[in-house]
Amino acid sequence: MNPIRYAVCSLLLAFVAPAWAIHKCIDEKGKVSFQDASCTGQGEKIEVQPAMQGAAPAPPSPSAAQEGAFGPTWQRKNYLQSQGVPQARAAVERNQRECAAGQQEGVAQSGPLRRSLGSGSQFAQERSAAAAKDKAACDARTQELREQLKALEGELSKL
Repeated sequence: MNPIRYAVCSLLLAFVAPAWAIHKCIDEKGKVSFQDASCTGQGEKIEVQPAMQGAAPAPPSPSAAQEGAFGPTWQRKNYLQSQGVPQARAAVERNQRECAAGQQEGVAQSGPLRRSLGSGSQFAQERSAAAAKDKAACDARTQELREQLKALEGELSKL
């Protein structure tokens, strides 16, 4: 046989799926046969496992002692130290700066108009109510960001 025929045969055999016999059947005469369909007479189902060890993935190890030097615990700790906690701190500071800038912007916009309208006008009351609402929203967001930062720092200290 020439090399091209060997190559073609090898490729064909590589793409042909193996037939797995999963039922062991015994006929009336006591003859044993294996087939992929269920038996008509006596028989039993056989669980077929791949012959290669690497075919089935190994389950992940839950133990931290077995995870190795660069396992999930190390990766999480590294992430928290390098990105998680610093980004959370930056988010708290950025939120505080934005809130302070928003409050000063509101005062600057209503400053001269507020003096000319007086303290009892509806515009002044609406403006102060909106400012109080914005301040409450900023404070709530700052508190939420601080809680997230505290949770990340707590997780980092446990690792």
